[in-house]
Amino acid sequence: LLLAGFSCGFAFSPILALTLSHLGVSILSFSMLGGGFFFTLFCLPETLTPEIAQRAARDRNSMIVHNEPTCGKVKRRMMRPLRELSILNRNQLFRLLATLSFFSGIVSSADQSLLIYYLEDRLRFNDKDVSLLFVILGSLGILVQGVFLRPLNELMGEKSLLIFAFSCQTIVNLVYGFATVKAAVFMAVGLGSFGGLAFPTISAMKSYNVEEHEQGRIQGALYSVSSLASAVGPVSLRFIYYQTKGSTFPGPGSMFVFAAFLELIASLIACALPKDQTDSRKKLHDNPTLSTDEPSAMSYGSFSDSSDENDV
Repeated sequence: LLLAGFSCGFAFSPILALTLSHLGVSILSFSMLGGGFFFTLFCLPETLTPEIAQRAARDRNSMIVHNEPTCGKVKRRMMRPLRELSILNRNQLFRLLATLSFFSGIVSSADQSLLIYYLEDRLRFNDKDVSLLFVILGSLGILVQGVFLRPLNELMGEKSLLIFAFSCQTIVNLVYGFATVKAAVFMAVGLGSFGGLAFPTISAMKSYNVEEHEQGRIQGALYSVSSLASAVGPVSLRFIYYQTKGSTFPGPGSMFVFAAFLELIASLIACALPKDQTDSRKKLHDNPTLSTDEPSAMSYGSFSDSSDENDV
């Protein structure tokens, strides 16, 4: 639902670009961001229960040494981010998911940052073409994330759905790299909506393989990896662009061919995910009293592997 709402913004944003001036769009964007800030500040309820907050506080306090010297406090605080990220090294599943998140972040951030400029330069996209691109991206994003995600997950399981998402992204980036007409790009953007299923699927896999009080930690670690990938992705693809822009076919499109290669590697890595830890349907079959509609069953890690809990 979160990503469906995000896609809704993509679907409606072209209306603003076509009806308002650049200054008007900037003022409206600033006003909406300010409204979102105050809505979050005064209206958004706290999702962290007092019990879990107290347990997390006890865990933090247990690491504090009484009468600790100042240099020790500084070192402990500087090392805290690495300790938080160490959850990604807990077991083989988390290491594979972190790798998949990194590959996905590289390609998605590069596509978001470079695609429009590439299309305007190579295929002569104008404002109307870009607006249509965003309408397709947003409308299908709402449909895929809000309607198709759950049925596909129940039909295929998380592992197969993840392989499917990365395979779609492989095809999409190949089309970007070799496309010579605008229609091919529009069709690829539509298929790319299914590629957007990768990140929520990875998040779901991680969430039901950790304890309830570790939800924030695992999601934070996941976003840290994605943020690192977001920094690496555009830089690496821009480097390939400048190295190949003077060459023959596909020329600058080689950067998207490289992105497709990364997605292909991610698809192969996804095939190595352990089936018993990445299929919520099997977990529900083994625990018939649990329901996917109950947060404690699926969203907060009731299925965590206790044998790996302290294996960091």
